[in-house]
Amino acid sequence: MAIAVQQIRLVAHSPLVLGVLRRLEVATILDRLIPPHPVHVLSCGRGVEALGLAILDGDHALYKVGSRLEERGLVSLLQPG
Repeated sequence: MAIAVQQIRLVAHSPLVLGVLRRLEVATILDRLIPPHPVHVLSCGRGVEALGLAILDGDHALYKVGSRLEERGLVSLLQPG
């Protein structure tokens, strides 16, 4: 069975860091302390995970976090489940 690769994205350490954050239950703890607002798309805990990944990726500007994670294909990793 042949597989065609459409695009290669460098994610380097991001899945490992996200795995550690999930094992430490950082998002769960923050979401218990700061309940999600119904209007917000992302909870505080998931937002902190996204910021952590963006900072370790070398992009510290807050307005670039979403686009940077989208470029790397990491937005789906931040979704619940």
